[in-house]
Amino acid sequence: MYVIVKSSDSLVDLASGIGYRAKLSDFFIGSFLVGIGTSLPELFTSIAAANSGSPELVSPNVFGTVVANLGAGFGLGVLSLFFFVRSENGRLRLFTTKYALSNGYLDFNHTNASPVIIASLSVLLALLLCLDGVFGRFDAAIFFLCYIAFMVWQFYQSRQESPPDTQHPSYKELVKKSSAKDLFRQALTWELLPPLLALIVAVVLFTNVQTRGEFLAVSEGIFPLIFFFIGLGLLLGLQIWDFGPELTFKGGPELSNIANIPISLGLVFFGFIIAILYSSGVIVVGSLVKLAEDLGINSGALAASALAIGTSLPDIVVALNVIRRGRHRLLVGHIFQSNIFDIFLILAICGFIVPLPEVATGSSKISIVTAVALTLPLLWTLRSRKISGLGGLALFLGFFGFLFFLYH
Repeated sequence: MYVIVKSSDSLVDLASGIGYRAKLSDFFIGSFLVGIGTSLPELFTSIAAANSGSPELVSPNVFGTVVANLGAGFGLGVLSLFFFVRSENGRLRLFTTKYALSNGYLDFNHTNASPVIIASLSVLLALLLCLDGVFGRFDAAIFFLCYIAFMVWQFYQSRQESPPDTQHPSYKELVKKSSAKDLFRQALTWELLPPLLALIVAVVLFTNVQTRGEFLAVSEGIFPLIFFFIGLGLLLGLQIWDFGPELTFKGGPELSNIANIPISLGLVFFGFIIAILYSSGVIVVGSLVKLAEDLGINSGALAASALAIGTSLPDIVVALNVIRRGRHRLLVGHIFQSNIFDIFLILAICGFIVPLPEVATGSSKISIVTAVALTLPLLWTLRSRKISGLGGLALFLGFFGFLFFLYH
């Protein structure tokens, strides 16, 4: 899961760098590449499930991810407006409307509301098409056309809208007061140690004969394992390359190097990371099925909970970072565009590969019903264009209610 999440981050960085050097539009880079980039874990784990003989895991993974995005991502993002807010005298205030950011409301009055509407309709359409118990190629074609129509509409709207007045703070603005030693310590702790530890743990486990057999069993061959270990090494190398200025005490993350990789080399890395994402997805799905067998629980429940939460981590982290940096209205577009991608495109791609069975039974049914229950009330907020902390708390608790019903 770590390799999938971090590889997605690297893929977005590479794609953004290639996009800027190829002079692609900001809309394509920001909305298309970054929006899809945070959903790549769900995409590749779902494709791996469809190709590995476990297509019944696709639906709970996709709809479980939608629930996680709404409950843990959007709900927690709204709640974070009340977290660690300081008043005028410097005292820390928690859960007080008076001192909360944006006066305790997530205000998206100037935000394009079409992702909220389309995301709600996509969940309802998925519910209708899944009532027969199978998501076939005809259903996949409908979803694919819906996603293309949505992207064309978004592009058209982006050409009509003026750019926002407030710009996203640059890394340079965020770290200009930090010392070189602080930057070195942050880079070493948060950026370099995790991939290094992951590589060491994986190598140690692989040297054990019994664990090596488990690795080979869940990966269904040696090639996914080869790309998995290549991925761990590549992630560590990219992190060292990206944070070289910090490690040499010559600057901060505003001097990031990944965006400056030559296009030819960037495309090579891009292809490697795609292979790494898919291979890691195969291992995750194989491990999930084996874990369900060992624990004697339903694999669909694990896919709708543990797998969905894991693949939603990029969306959740981006949602909290958006709030932390004061770009509250971006939370709406990010979460709901991600959900549209998950429902329309991931289900369409996997449905083209193989018809998806059991899409309206068991864990899948609970996931779809919860996604509808959490999505539809948000349409009511379009009247006031505001969501309060109470609404965020309701979404967050709804996510835990989903986990409760999933295992009971």
